[in-house]
Amino acid sequence: MDAIDLDLFGVLPAPAVYDGLAGRQALFKGGAAPLLDIKAQAPLDPFLDMQAMLLEMTKELRERFQRFQSQRALAEGDADGARDEALRKQAQADAKAAIEAVSLIVRTLEKIDSLQRTLLNARAEADAAADGAEDEAALAAEFDRLVEDRVKERLYAAKEDWMRGLGPGGDAAARAASGP
Repeated sequence: MDAIDLDLFGVLPAPAVYDGLAGRQALFKGGAAPLLDIKAQAPLDPFLDMQAMLLEMTKELRERFQRFQSQRALAEGDADGARDEALRKQAQADAKAAIEAVSLIVRTLEKIDSLQRTLLNARAEADAAADGAEDEAALAAEFDRLVEDRVKERLYAAKEDWMRGLGPGGDAAARAASGP
């Protein structure tokens, strides 16, 4: 063990203990202290994390799909042009393996598409549920406003009828009792 220089691998003989840089403060006097960059931190939304991962997987699988398609085409060309029976069978086996890989990639892409649709539906349902309480409160407030407006209209109409019935001589009931 003495013959191995651990410094070459960046391994310390004693395990590192985080001390909040208290032991190294002398190194940073008069200069900037290193800070953890949190701008590159992943978003806190698990939906966005999952969607990003699925998109990355889709991109990778597309690249592999194209590579296996070209390998299949090359293997089929090799099988058609092979003079030796063993080479022809090997090329056919390579073509078959490429076809199986392509079909597996296609099934995986279909599964990823299904997962993305499921995520979008779940997100839409969660948003609808969150908006449902707000929508319900807004609907109740709109209903209250419409009822209030209708009550004011009817009250104003009743007041107008009462004012017309009052006429120039005073109270309508007193006029009716006194006669013409």
